[in-house]
Amino acid sequence: MKWLAAVALAACGSSSTTVAPGPAKVAAAATLTPIDVKPSLEVASEEVTFTAGGNQVPGTLVHPTSGGPYAGIILMAGSGPTDRDWNSPLLPSKNGSGKLIAEELAKHGMVVLRFDKAGVGGNKTDLTKATLDVYRDEGQAALALLRTHREVAPNALFVAGHSEGGIHAMRVALAEGDHIAGLVLLSAPGRSMMTVMLGQVESQLRTAMPQQADAQLANLKKALDDFLAGQAVDPTKVAVVAPLQQLVAAVVNPGTATLSRGLLGFDPAAAVAQVHVPVFVFNGEKDIQVDPTKDAKALAAAARGATLFLGPDANHVLKHETKTVAELRADLASVQMNYNADGRTLDDATVQALVGWLAAH
Repeated sequence: MKWLAAVALAACGSSSTTVAPGPAKVAAAATLTPIDVKPSLEVASEEVTFTAGGNQVPGTLVHPTSGGPYAGIILMAGSGPTDRDWNSPLLPSKNGSGKLIAEELAKHGMVVLRFDKAGVGGNKTDLTKATLDVYRDEGQAALALLRTHREVAPNALFVAGHSEGGIHAMRVALAEGDHIAGLVLLSAPGRSMMTVMLGQVESQLRTAMPQQADAQLANLKKALDDFLAGQAVDPTKVAVVAPLQQLVAAVVNPGTATLSRGLLGFDPAAAVAQVHVPVFVFNGEKDIQVDPTKDAKALAAAARGATLFLGPDANHVLKHETKTVAELRADLASVQMNYNADGRTLDDATVQALVGWLAAH
């Protein structure tokens, strides 16, 4: 039985969405090179490092090789040990969508910064006793780096987050206020992570062990409720199967319990309703981890004047998917294993919709 790695929460924290003071507002750049809907520019990548909360954060900056100034955007990665390229040691192959998206946006005329989040890849930030603020702080520090970059128009910055990273991107947007141009939510949850996780586990339990599914789900929900209430949870008493025990153990790990509680209890719909800049909400209709209706449509409905795009043939990581949803659900074990397979490409319709929205804003 293969459990979706996305629900194995390696890191989580405090759900406060207090708006922190943003940087002083910057005067508009004399000339902003517009984003082009056609990917015509030559681009280059460079390794960068910035500081967040006293910790060194390594990243990659992708930018056009000439011209500017350009709009800038940061990409915040999803759950678990997902690095700046959206690769993970839990998945085979290294064709991560984060790298593909960064390079694609740069070709259209943007400066894109992606980075290893706390505790992942080259980022050695200690997550013990950390809260969700560690990710918000990294996002704001990444924006600060872009604001000082010679090729970036500091008044034209966007924040994008994928999957769990959408939660962190929302919190960055709340902290920045109107000092950013817009928020991009890619396959982001519109319900609490606890609700999303229970739904993901349920679909697999009903396939793998239908007779025991109801009892196992009831045990899991009670265990998570107890955990959120501050009680200790023994994973071996929650489930009869090892993969589910491992999942629970990752969530209730005492070292990152504060982080996990904040993440599991965070309300994305309530948070996005407080964002005052334009919001782009994407979900693939062939995403079997985050639900296009329960999550994306809920986010778009809660946000103020959001643009919703549902990619008919896009999966959770924005890649083109030719299989039907029924085929994907029938083979859950291989879905994630193929996310980063060599040769897989971004979904064209999704890229066009995202670039079009960024160009318009």
